Formats: sequence, C-alpha cells, structure tokens
Amino acid sequence: MKNKEHKKEYNKEWYQKNKERARQWQTDYYQRTRKYRLRTQKKYYQDNRGEILKRQKEYNLKNREKINKRQRIYSVKYREDNREILLVKQKIYYNTEKGFMTALWNSIKKSSKKHKRINKFKDFDEFHNHWLEQKSRYGMKCPATGVEMTIIRGENKPGEYKTVMTNISTDRILSTEGYSPENLIFTTWKYNNAKNNITPNMAKAFLKIVKERYGPVEDI
Repeated sequence: MKNKEHKKEYNKEWYQKNKERARQWQTDYYQRTRKYRLRTQKKYYQDNRGEILKRQKEYNLKNREKINKRQRIYSVKYREDNREILLVKQKIYYNTEKGFMTALWNSIKKSSKKHKRINKFKDFDEFHNHWLEQKSRYGMKCPATGVEMTIIRGENKPGEYKTVMTNISTDRILSTEGYSPENLIFTTWKYNNAKNNITPNMAKAFLKIVKERYGPVEDI
C-alpha cells in the first residue's frame, strides 16, 4: 500500500516537473495510434451497431429535455459568436438559385399562415421540383413575358430590402386560390405585381377589347 502511494506521489511530482515533455509524449502517442484507434472503433461499431443505436435511442428519449436545452444554448451561443461569418454565408447561399428558392418557400409558408391560404406543397423538395420542372421548359425566362428572370438579393438589412423587378416570384394563377402545383407559376416580380388580382376571365375580356380596337394581339 505504501509503495502504491509512494509511486502515485512520485508520478505526480514528475508530471509537475515535466509537463511539456508529458504533453508532447501524449500528443505523439495519439498521432501514432490514431489509425489503429479509428479501425478499432469502426469495427466495434459495425459489430455492435444494433445495440449502440438502441442504447442511443433510449438515452435520447430519457434525456430529451436536457439534450434540447443543451442544443438551444449551444445554438444561441454559436450564432452570437459567429454572427458575422453566418451572415456572410447566408448572403452567399441566398444568392444561389437553390438559396433563392428557399427564401421563396419560406415566404410562401409565412404568407399561407398570415393570410390563411392553403399550401398544398408537402415540403421544400416538392416546391423546388416544381420550379425545376418549369425551368426545364422555359429556362430562366418568365413564361408570361419572356423576360430573363434573376435571383438578385438585397443587403438583408432591416428596412433595406431591395425589390428587383426581374427577380423570380411565386405567382398564383388564380389569386383566390392557395399555393399548389396546379395554381403556381414562377414569373418576374414586375409581372406578378402588375397582374395583381386579375383573373384569367378578366384577362381574356381585356384581350378581346384590345383585339377589337387594334387588331390581332400578336401584331401589337
């Protein structure tokens, strides 16, 4: 017992005198054995995958509130510590085509909730695929005007949102109906805003008047 305590005390004193040397040895040992440990861990996981997942699921269910609280705290802290970097990344993403579609999707969800409109798109993937289907037919051109549509975002600062007339917008063919694959097309913001609440029948009646007064519409 005395020898054990003596050895423990000796090791403690030696470590205090040789901290840098001990840490370097630990680092070197970690690097030397890294591949071996990864292989061992991988094999253990493969051999015991079912049991590991079962234990993890049980732990998550038992500690759900604690895990969620920890994640919320981490998320808030991470956003605070990395605010500038996240804003730059967000700006870059939202200026990509998919990022722009994500912004439109978020806008649809918000509008549906605010104005109590029906949204028949199951999720973002279905909404995005609807855009890709239109794009395969018309490219980036507005199907109503033939104008090349853009995905230019503003500076994302409060009160400084930039409206770009040629930007893609979500246009409900029938303004009285909600968002659905049958009722939604992607047009320029300018066309969508100008059309506003005009129905197909109203547009048809207007074209009839134009034709009567000026001749065939395609010649105007």
